[in-house]
Amino acid sequence: MASFNIDYPGSSNEFVVNATKAIQNKGGIFQGNANAGSFSLQTLIGAVKGNYKVISDPSSPQTKVEITITKKPMIVPMSKIQEVISSYF
Repeated sequence: MASFNIDYPGSSNEFVVNATKAIQNKGGIFQGNANAGSFSLQTLIGAVKGNYKVISDPSSPQTKVEITITKKPMIVPMSKIQEVISSYF
């Protein structure tokens, strides 16, 4: 497992709406709420699964989210997973 943080330029509720759209548009599954949840995506070389947790104050205008990757294709470096996941938001 590996974790990284992203800074989303909006509320945690907006993050959930946009993350749901982004992941589902890629054929994945996104489940959760404004506090925490999980996601999964199938890629050409294997599945990527992970969890997220909102770690910023709910009243903050920007949302800090901790992403933890729980499964990824072995040959894909974590830096590439982080780059792709971050681009969704």
